[in-house]
Amino acid sequence: MLSPFPFDRKRWLLLLIDFGIVMAATKATQWIRFGRYYDIYSSATGASLLTMALYMIMIYIFDLYNIRRPFINKRTAIRTALAVITAGLFAIPVFYSMPQYRYGRGVFLVQMITVWCLIFGWRCIFNLAFMNREVKRRILVVGAGYAGKALYNLINSVDTPYRIVGFLDDDIRKHGAAEGLATVLGKTDQLVEIAAAEDVNTAVLAITHHRPPDLIRNILEARLKGINITDMPAVYEDLTGAIPVEHLRYDWLLMANGFNLLSKQLIRKIKRLIDFSVSGLLMVGSAPVMLATAIAIRFDSPGPIFFKQKRVGQNERIFTIWKFRSMCEDAEKSGAAWTVLGDRRITRVGRWIRKLRIDELPQIINVFRGEMSLIGPRPERPEFVHDLEREIPYYSVRHYVAPGITGWAQVKYRYGASIADSLKKLEYDIYYIKNMSLILDTRIMLKTIRVIFFGDGAR
Repeated sequence: MLSPFPFDRKRWLLLLIDFGIVMAATKATQWIRFGRYYDIYSSATGASLLTMALYMIMIYIFDLYNIRRPFINKRTAIRTALAVITAGLFAIPVFYSMPQYRYGRGVFLVQMITVWCLIFGWRCIFNLAFMNREVKRRILVVGAGYAGKALYNLINSVDTPYRIVGFLDDDIRKHGAAEGLATVLGKTDQLVEIAAAEDVNTAVLAITHHRPPDLIRNILEARLKGINITDMPAVYEDLTGAIPVEHLRYDWLLMANGFNLLSKQLIRKIKRLIDFSVSGLLMVGSAPVMLATAIAIRFDSPGPIFFKQKRVGQNERIFTIWKFRSMCEDAEKSGAAWTVLGDRRITRVGRWIRKLRIDELPQIINVFRGEMSLIGPRPERPEFVHDLEREIPYYSVRHYVAPGITGWAQVKYRYGASIADSLKKLEYDIYYIKNMSLILDTRIMLKTIRVIFFGDGAR
């Protein structure tokens, strides 16, 4: 399988140097503040470890590991500052509730300034030294049809480690024709010769449905002669974190690596234990926010505070979901309808609680009861599921896991308001189901915090 290892290595390099920077800044803080040195890790172990962890988490949350964007700009400087300040705001309550784990105010301020300067400076150096200097891997695409063109558009729309040299296709009507900027160079039985002539050792099979025996024989022969062969869905998954539903064969889902947690009962029990414990704590911790929200809704518009609705859960069981009401009382008097951008049914308070995801807080009760999970595909309404299962292939796959308050699709894609949006979100949902792990759940939770900070995707 092709994998964008250079991008992964760059991110790891960023992370490791960031960790070293935070350690060095913390160690140098006392010398900068007082002009003398002593081991701050020994004298303030708790504060040092707490702030280091918070800085690293906030750097991730504020999207400072996104190497597809340039770092030498004002936006990166501001995001870095916000990450450092937010880490400080989280540290302050701990410092004052546990005095044995705190710095002096001057030391803490110097540490924050030093971390900000060094992290932003390192981003600028990284940008100059590593970004846009990578030699792209040259590949051939077998198949100049729908899947091949989709792959070509993807690779040319984002910064990837690949460059398509050309297509191969057995339809002679396409020979010599330009598919965008890459030309159809020949037939599939010429793969070895064309790969040698173009200095290419990797081919992507982008014929995802009907594969005649001659095609399979040609691909097998090329593989046995040293050509690396991978398929279009695997490359798409690597580049986007999604599974291309429209380009899947049933046997791909059957044989693909992944889907392990569906059969690992121990991990599923651990996930349920985490859901139960965290939802219980959240019900207590979020009580003031929920009380304030209930009061605001009551004074903002007539109608009930809570909104309940039927949703489709795991194994297609129907359950009742609870949310804070964010629309006017008669929002669906004409029947169920998608929420659209600028929807006039949304109240003034509703617009804010949707933006901050506060309207979802009552679903903690659904998680506590086991009807939902903290992390998983968002549950859809029965009225929509019937149409979506008819229109979208493999849609029912998402019902094999418990639905969640947040999920991979929610942090990777905008708010869904159509069948086309549901198709895109299903691509991310199937990726999540295929790659389910506690580590991925942690990433989603951190990305959800970032979404709340920046309001991405809310309607």
